Amino acid sequence: MFPNSLRSFKLPHATGSDRSASGVFWRLCSGLAALAIGTFIAYAVWKVSPSAHIAVDWGTTYQTIDGFGASSAGDVDTLSPGLMDIFYATSNSDLGLDFIRLKIYPNLTDCEGDEGAGNCAKVAAGPTLSTPDLANAQAAIARGARVVAGEWSPPGPMKTSSGYQGGGAFKGDSSNYSDLASLQAAFVDEMAKTYHIPIYALSPQNEPDVIEPYPTCSWTAQQYHDYVPYLAAALAKTGHSDVKILIAEKSTWATTYDTVAMNDPAVAADIAILAEHAYGSSASRLTWNNFTHQHIWQTEVSDFGPHDDSIKNALIYAKQIHDWLTVADVNAWFWWALKDDQGETHNCCLADLNGTIAKRAYAIGNWSRFVRPGWQRIGVTNSGPLLITAFKGPKQQFAVVVVNNRRWPVWRQTFTLSGVTARRAPITPWLTSAKASLTPQPAVSLNAAGTAFTYSLPARSIVTFQGQGD
Repeated sequence: MFPNSLRSFKLPHATGSDRSASGVFWRLCSGLAALAIGTFIAYAVWKVSPSAHIAVDWGTTYQTIDGFGASSAGDVDTLSPGLMDIFYATSNSDLGLDFIRLKIYPNLTDCEGDEGAGNCAKVAAGPTLSTPDLANAQAAIARGARVVAGEWSPPGPMKTSSGYQGGGAFKGDSSNYSDLASLQAAFVDEMAKTYHIPIYALSPQNEPDVIEPYPTCSWTAQQYHDYVPYLAAALAKTGHSDVKILIAEKSTWATTYDTVAMNDPAVAADIAILAEHAYGSSASRLTWNNFTHQHIWQTEVSDFGPHDDSIKNALIYAKQIHDWLTVADVNAWFWWALKDDQGETHNCCLADLNGTIAKRAYAIGNWSRFVRPGWQRIGVTNSGPLLITAFKGPKQQFAVVVVNNRRWPVWRQTFTLSGVTARRAPITPWLTSAKASLTPQPAVSLNAAGTAFTYSLPARSIVTFQGQGD
């Protein structure tokens, strides 16, 4: 680890006039100082020198990416066009999110009881949503996004508590299954025909394991199994069989509530998305029987600690995204809320009460802006500590996202492209760090063969390399 000159360092012998105690002392001090400086330099060089072999393998493919999203879900005010452009615009957007998540209310009375009078979309009867959700969904769709909707609670008469607010368990019987399926299918139909909001995916129940004072309801795994066929039939009856049924959105990453449904091949065939939340969880590979066409989504995570807009906080979620993509193989990843409108001081949202975008939002953008729906994750050989994910899209486009969690930069790290060449166009790095927020950096040229490039990665940073193959 240390230079040969340091390995061979010896304390000097005192001779002549240097035989005095003071002469020996000062020569000893200078020698020790030189050793300390040399050791520090050697350690620093060791810390920042690129020792890893990193190769992007174009031919090794994993999951198809559906996209990245966040929630409005009855907890966000109507967002300004400027903020919507930052969150959702398909070109020149800071984040380029793909999904907005909404809350279904079973009727106008329950909606206004939760949101306040005048804050819900008017309907003659049946399900509705808050007016901010309606406006935000329409604005997101205009910018190319897709909509996911979920029920937080069935109507009170369908619950053991008899009330919409608060907890209670779903009373699973054929009558309630049929009535709830009709309500949720009617919501899809109303959104499409009246408000021109096509619903991409529908969740029967948000967090079936949670009982809180806000609208919540517990379900069992057997109830999901029994309910899915009713929902599939109701969607087909209203002409919306293309809407994807999404279950089960447990608050933590586990298969507790969807295993029974997936064990039945007839029911599993109606399920398009298996979704869970990530609170208090580490990424892990979940498995199911009859897993064929289904995609896996992480549909909610947030941070309820004290407000923290630092790169340190952003790197926590950069690592989470990396892990959920590479360990859990998710097709989509969602943050909780788009913007704080409650005056909270925690990290629940991508923008604070004043509309200031959090650093963690830009960290998410290192993926969401460049890795588009339909892209595939591809293989990475990486022998070092950097966290790396790579993706390919149409027309030989690619993105390589590199997370450096360490306090030290990595100088002149070489990245090799295997299975593709990129001689015609340089690669653009996009940097998120303590001082940069998804900021483009000077373009990087590849070697003459178009198969490798070298880049120095700043300490505590996320860098996305955006390129296109020949």
